[in-house]
Amino acid sequence: MKVNWKLLCTGFATAVLLSACTNSDTKPSENTDPNNSEQVSDETATDQGSIVNEDMSEAILTDSDAQPFSMYVLPTYKLTSEEPGRDSLYSEENPSAFMRIETQVAEEETYEYLLDNMQEVLIASRNGEEPKEVQDVFANPSEKEIKNVKAFKVDTETGPVTGVLFEKDNMVIRLTLFDTPEEEYQKDFLNMGQTIK
Repeated sequence: MKVNWKLLCTGFATAVLLSACTNSDTKPSENTDPNNSEQVSDETATDQGSIVNEDMSEAILTDSDAQPFSMYVLPTYKLTSEEPGRDSLYSEENPSAFMRIETQVAEEETYEYLLDNMQEVLIASRNGEEPKEVQDVFANPSEKEIKNVKAFKVDTETGPVTGVLFEKDNMVIRLTLFDTPEEEYQKDFLNMGQTIK
């Protein structure tokens, strides 16, 4: 009977030791996994906020030739004047992808007029189809002194057309984005558009 108790105790002790070894073996990988998931979470958070303020370190402050504003322009893009009151910011690698920029002094009814007109332009781009409202085109707009943001989008055969209207620095700013079907340039356009001042 004593031998059996000894065997039972020895077996129990061995099981405890094996269990402890197994736990100590798995703890590093468990510690690694949360770190990895935190990194993934951080990367995801970065991606979610990347519609704006991404990869702008090489952007150059550029003045408009036709309007009273300046903005940061990335190296593969060019800002040019279309006509008085309108500029175009286009991709040099694909000039069919561009963003039209219009600014007006923030006066009574200017915002509402440009908003109505923007929706009419989008409706005309899609043969009468109502544009869909887009949310959160800018991350933390108040930190950039951007307010009253409204954005709408329609899909066309050549790619989506997105209108964005907002107020900043006593200006009402309207951006009209003409992108590729894959929306390759939207982030860059919005990143640059929010720097207008």
